This record gives sequence, C-alpha cells and structure tokens, in this order.
Amino acid sequence: MPSNEIRPFVGFSKPAMSINKEVFPEPLLPTIATFSLVEMSRLIFLITSVTTEPFWYCSCISLKLKREFMRNWLYICILILCTAITNAKDFKIILYGDSLMAGYGLDEEFHLHHLLQSDLANLGITSTITNASVSGDTSNMGLNRLDWSLEGEYDLFLLGLGANDMLRGIQPDTTKLNLEKIIQKVQSKNIPILLLGMQAPNSYGEQYQKNFNEIYFDLSNKYNLILMPFYLEGIALNPDLNLEDGKHPNSKGIALISKNLSNIIKKNYK
Repeated sequence: MPSNEIRPFVGFSKPAMSINKEVFPEPLLPTIATFSLVEMSRLIFLITSVTTEPFWYCSCISLKLKREFMRNWLYICILILCTAITNAKDFKIILYGDSLMAGYGLDEEFHLHHLLQSDLANLGITSTITNASVSGDTSNMGLNRLDWSLEGEYDLFLLGLGANDMLRGIQPDTTKLNLEKIIQKVQSKNIPILLLGMQAPNSYGEQYQKNFNEIYFDLSNKYNLILMPFYLEGIALNPDLNLEDGKHPNSKGIALISKNLSNIIKKNYK
C-alpha cells in the first residue's frame, strides 16, 4: 500500500512525437582483436602456399613459418571467442513510456536512453537501448502500439505509462486494465519488466488518488514485478530539476532518474 503522505505532482505530456530508437555503438576502447591488412595477407599466403600435403608436415616450410601459422590460427580463435563474449554481454532494454521518458524539451544528448546507457556502462553493463516512449501516450495508446514495438528481442522492459491517464481524469480501473494487458503481453514473450510507478496529487480527490496510486502496487504484487513506486521521487516540484514549465524533468532531473534506474537494473537484473 502507498504511504499516507504522497508527493503531489507527476508531470504533463505534450502531443505525440515519433518513436525514437537508438542502437548504441561499441565502446570507444577496443573490445575485440582486429587484423591488419598486412597480417591477413601473410596468413593467406601461409595457408595457400601448400596444396599437396598437410602444412605442418611440409619439409620446405621453415619451423619459424610453422610456428607463425599456428600463432595466427590461435589469434583467429581468440577473435571469435572475444566476439562471442562481447555479444553475450549486450543487454537489450526497451523504454516504454510518455514524454517523461521520451526526452521532451531536451537536446538529444540528454535523453534518458543516452544517459542510462552511459550509467549502465559505468556499472559494467554494456547495453543497447530502444526508447519507444511517445509524448502524450496514455495506457490505452501504449497498449495499441505494443505489438509492433515488441518486434525486436529484449532483456528488459521498462514500463512507465499512466501519467497522462491521470491528467485526463481517466478512471483508475481503466488504466489498471490497460497496464495489465501490456504486462501480460510482455510476459508472454518472457521479457522481465521493471514497473515505474506514478502518483496522483491531492487535487484529484482522496478516492481517485487512492485508487490511482494503488494501481502499481497491485500489479507489481500480482505479476511479481520489480516496482519503482514513484520514479519522479525527489524530482517533481523541484524547480532545479525541471524545465521552466515545472512539469517535465530537465537534464539534471533526467540524469537523476537515469542513476536511480541503473542502480535498480544492476541490483535486480544483472
């Protein structure tokens, strides 16, 4: 159950923007071995220079060349192994929310998927993040576009919808049903879910506030999900962490959200 003291305000969303998908490049520091053209040409020469009998039995080849041949083959094996390990560490995440996660009012470099990728890297997690958040989306809109949003393969689904339902006064039962259908579809694909909770302010009335705030606790308990009860905790209503509209996180606010999310991901999923 939510606490009796609720931090009021969550954030508004603007008209829908297009989906933004970001596939991050490999780290700047080299993670796999590479061949130079000279090395490759030398290896090809060594392999093709003998055609009538096994290379290591050919008396015309010096011991030095034989050793070089074996060393290069070992180099190839290491290259393949490093590539496999690098790919195995790649953690694929999809962000599924509204303008609070879509980067409303911010330059591209401060969008959540960029900052989260960097924060996860600092924790030793190499990630590819798809930001499928759309400004203005309600839970029903998110449900309607879910099938094509899940065409890729993901290791974690961050669900952050519901704020616009509250702002439009949509009944909590309707919001809960839509979120439940989203959860069921995602879980049918065996993708873990991190549920990002929202909270309604007192101005919506005590009963509406209670029913809305209980949505995320009820769903997390029913479907055994990790819950972040209010992912704008410490950010909402703080002028230093929000844009001039007082409703959307600024770059500092998004950075704090990213730090909190990366720590939860590290603790619970990696």
